[in-house]
Amino acid sequence: MKKIVFALALPLLIASCKNDKPVPSVEQQEQGTLPQMPDSTATKPADTLATTDAWYGNYSGSLPCGDCKGILTRITLRKDNTYQLQSQYLGKETKPTIYKGSYNLDPDKHVVTLDAEGDHLKFLVVEKDSMIIKLDKFGAREQGAPFARYFLHKVL
Repeated sequence: MKKIVFALALPLLIASCKNDKPVPSVEQQEQGTLPQMPDSTATKPADTLATTDAWYGNYSGSLPCGDCKGILTRITLRKDNTYQLQSQYLGKETKPTIYKGSYNLDPDKHVVTLDAEGDHLKFLVVEKDSMIIKLDKFGAREQGAPFARYFLHKVL
């Protein structure tokens, strides 16, 4: 009888341990620099994103890569809706590949979409945390690695 109760309780116990919160990177854990996760109530109203200059600028980070150490990424978003994207596969390339083009801003969703030159990459602008987050091609959260690995932080 005890075995049956245990067998029935085990799936409930496992399900209760599930944690949907994103896992921060090791570097962020060590440095104690964990950014707040964006949520629709925490971001500024949509109309202010298109009218403020604070989110324009340079962003940098290392994005996940399936067959290399990471993709060193730097992007400059300019007020005139142009960008420059530098991308370097760590351990495979000795210098970055540079892409230039234009982007569109969806102020309602706070999403920047690059043109075809930038492979239509999408980024969520999180102005209050001075970062952008790489999204999948549908504009949803990436699923392949811990969420914090898709953050590009603003640099001076």
